[in-house]
Formats: sequence, C-alpha cells, structure tokens
Amino acid sequence: MKKIKVIIGQTMMVSFMVLCAVSIYGLFVMRKYEWAFDWYIPGSIVVASFACSVVTCLLLYNDGYAQSRLSFVVRTILHFILLYGIIMAFGHVCYWYRSLRGGIFVSIIYVVVYFGAWIGTSIMFRHDEKVISDALDSVRDKE
Repeated sequence: MKKIKVIIGQTMMVSFMVLCAVSIYGLFVMRKYEWAFDWYIPGSIVVASFACSVVTCLLLYNDGYAQSRLSFVVRTILHFILLYGIIMAFGHVCYWYRSLRGGIFVSIIYVVVYFGAWIGTSIMFRHDEKVISDALDSVRDKE
C-alpha cells in the first residue's frame, strides 16, 4: 500500500511541477512567437511521470533489507540515469523537443524537477512520520 501511495503521490507531484514549468515556458517564450503545444503533450507528461514513479518504487523503495550508504548512492545514480533515459525517450517519441536546444531545455527541466521531487518526497515522508508519531502519542496519553 505504501508503494502505491508513493507512485500516486510522485506522479501527481512530478506532473504538476513539469506542467507548471511548461506553462511558464509557454507563457513567456512561446506566446510571443504564437507557437502552441500539441493536444497530447499534457497527457504524455502524466504518463511519463507515472512510468518514472513506478521505476522509482522498484529501484529505491525496497523494504525487504537494509541498504548500505554505498548501495544507496549507486542506486540513486542509477535512478537518475534511468529516469533521464525514460524522459528523453518520451521526449523524442512525443516531440517534446525537436532540436538540440530543445533537448537541452528538457534536460534542464528534468534536473530541476528531479531534485524538486526528492525535496517533495522527503517532505511527504516527514509529514507521514509526524502523523504517525502524533497518533502514537495520543494512544500513549490515553493509557
């Protein structure tokens, strides 16, 4: 159940961040050239976010065993590279970029959203820990 919650939460969080970045780009850059997005772009962003969230759960959230610090660092680097490959593949197939300059722009958005997702996920986990801690404290107070 925890993995499903992480998948849904990260999909929503990452999709929101990317759609905000794309909207800002569209407002300030594309508007003056009268460019427009294709109809399927927002949906492809959500599907790409879902695919990345599934990979994240499979690669980083293994509750079965303890991880060493080195193992965590290697998994995180592998995670970064694998998700970058997924994003660039979706970008190529769905025409998020059509030139080297567009690919660089998608890469910059990816790095910003990647680190934003780490920060957002840590905030989510801290909130869940606080809720659990408060519930345990209220149970202890009743006893």
